[in-house]
Amino acid sequence: MSRRFFDDQDFAAGQVVELGTAASHHIGKVLRMAEGDAIEVFNGRGGEWQARIQSISKKAVTVQLLSFNADNRTPPLAVTVALPMIKGDRMDYAIQKATEMGAARIVVLDTERCEVRLKGERADKKLAQWQAIAISACEQCGLNIPPVVAGVESLKSWLDSELPGQKLIAHPGEQPFDPGTLLRDQPLVLLSGPEGGFSDEELDAARGAGFTSFALGERVLRAETAPVALLAALWAWLG
Repeated sequence: MSRRFFDDQDFAAGQVVELGTAASHHIGKVLRMAEGDAIEVFNGRGGEWQARIQSISKKAVTVQLLSFNADNRTPPLAVTVALPMIKGDRMDYAIQKATEMGAARIVVLDTERCEVRLKGERADKKLAQWQAIAISACEQCGLNIPPVVAGVESLKSWLDSELPGQKLIAHPGEQPFDPGTLLRDQPLVLLSGPEGGFSDEELDAARGAGFTSFALGERVLRAETAPVALLAALWAWLG
């Protein structure tokens, strides 16, 4: 498999295009690839292009687009992963792994027991960082449509918004989930909590918004582990 690179521009087979700053830097400066090397490029709008490096300069890399592959490798169900703010690099890990596991959308929430809180410009910068992490994860795992990373939003306001019809909230101590109740033709949202779990008020609010609460096994998972485990279980349930 050729190395894959995201670049936010329109592509068409047969074109010779100059890649953007990020992709050019990664190809020319970080990986030190050579003219003639085969790569794949995608723009996040569906599909990928086989390409060949035509030239590498100090400022940009030029490639020739050879052919198009429409396969996006998306999972069988559109899943929104909603997770709390997590402290430090563990949040980066959660975003990266949720992307690799096929989340269609990732929402970052402010809950009562969050370890850290961000607002304003700091939140905007973090969202941009997390979106870049999701895109990088797509380059690695083969997905061609990166999930949108949204937030930071309070749990209450998010529960009041328009959400998918299937709603699951993971919380220790609840009953196991019955996979037989899953609908394969409807989008789904998975909500997981912070290290200290959801408060009783938050649980009640989620249930009032139509969420089904359940526990994934008998152990309490870390906040960054839960979304990944939930997605893995979901794909296993769907077969």
